[in-house]
Amino acid sequence: MSNSIFENNDGLGLAALVAKGDVSPTELLDEAIERVEAADDVVGLLADRYYDFARKAIADGLPDGPFTGVPFMRKDDGADIEGLSATLGMKLLADEKASVTRTQAQRYIDAGLVFFAAGKVPPGFVTYDSAGSAYGPVLNPWNTTLTAGGSSAGTGAVVAAGAIPMAHGSDGGGSLRIPAAWSGAYTMKPSRGRLPEGPVYTETWMGFATEGHITRSVRDNAALTDATMGIELGSRYDAPQPAMPYLETVQAECPPLRIAIQTTDNYGNAFHPHHAQAIDDTAALLAELGHHVTEAQPVLEMNALSESMYVCIAASVVEFTDMFGEQRGQPVTEDELEPIMRSFLRRGADVTGADYTRINTLSMEMAYTCAAFLQDYDVLVSPTLPGPAPLNGAVYEHENDLEALRHHQDAQLNLTMVANFTGQPAASVPLFHSPDDLPIGIQLSGRYGDESTLYALSAQLEQARPWWSRLPGWAL
Repeated sequence: MSNSIFENNDGLGLAALVAKGDVSPTELLDEAIERVEAADDVVGLLADRYYDFARKAIADGLPDGPFTGVPFMRKDDGADIEGLSATLGMKLLADEKASVTRTQAQRYIDAGLVFFAAGKVPPGFVTYDSAGSAYGPVLNPWNTTLTAGGSSAGTGAVVAAGAIPMAHGSDGGGSLRIPAAWSGAYTMKPSRGRLPEGPVYTETWMGFATEGHITRSVRDNAALTDATMGIELGSRYDAPQPAMPYLETVQAECPPLRIAIQTTDNYGNAFHPHHAQAIDDTAALLAELGHHVTEAQPVLEMNALSESMYVCIAASVVEFTDMFGEQRGQPVTEDELEPIMRSFLRRGADVTGADYTRINTLSMEMAYTCAAFLQDYDVLVSPTLPGPAPLNGAVYEHENDLEALRHHQDAQLNLTMVANFTGQPAASVPLFHSPDDLPIGIQLSGRYGDESTLYALSAQLEQARPWWSRLPGWAL
């Protein structure tokens, strides 16, 4: 597959070739299938294949949009399409098909994208490692003994491997940014309310989770957000609209910004030496680009935030199993669930109304703290993750002890989960590689509703330190 049309074109580039008649949607689909199957052989990223659905969509005629004819994958959680699989990485849902097309999926389809597969996720998307999935682990494209990250595991890996230029994902505690950082791709977790999750059920985990996309280029991510953002029927949030389309923002010059550099994680612990060096190098690069750089970070009640996130997730697992049991007319039993899901289910059974109210109160307090901090700065910059990817399956050593699991995951995810709790946007930029050639993502966190600044800075960094050609040695 040398000299592939995918090697030098992002999604917008492929769409332009389709529009000019240089390549057909069917030709792109056929090559995308070949490339993704080859990547699946190495890292194991596919949860399901929708090849017949994709060919029928092309035959029926594609909508005229900014990405007409471009092959696209969904994370096997969210962006559901009526009649296609919706398994959430769980054996309980192995035969489940979506009963409705989600709003975000429909907006992708209206943009001209061609859904042809689903990427693996951890069971119930409650952790960062898909090794416990009913479909097996997604291996890191740069070192297959390590996790690719998650929960957008399969779609993060497929983009990082260069098989296709972009894919769907979602983010409830870092689930877009984690695989982007550990596997080597670009992403933006949007502000709460920016992208739709309905119909009817317009938020997940009290609004902490959001839909999104993982891409190789910044402009693709911006254009995808332009094409799919906006309030939906019944939504309780509506993020402020940008002054101009995000695609125009990334094509314009980034103004000088006031940037805070975070030098420890949110518990005050030092970063891994490779990640500490990466943040030092980022600070130097930002200063060189004309930004005003200061060492500073907000003071957060991190342990309380973490506990609240886990209580929220545990309560949601109880709600999910209760609803599923009611729909099928038979309660869900623990032996139908993966061990990690059982641990969340047991914790969720003890959650009270007062517990749930306290989560909402704390999230408002945290949002205020972070918003107040960003009155003095335009962007907070940190490593996306404090250290390198763990071994595949390491997190599951704690699957039967939720408190031990929480502390293990906190050590990895305390930098990412804050933006979910507060509703802020946060990007992960694949700026660096460690001396042992593992990707190191840099997180850019901004004010609520201000993806524009993050996109502008991301595009400037992409131009200053291009990452397009940086792919694992086996990549297609």
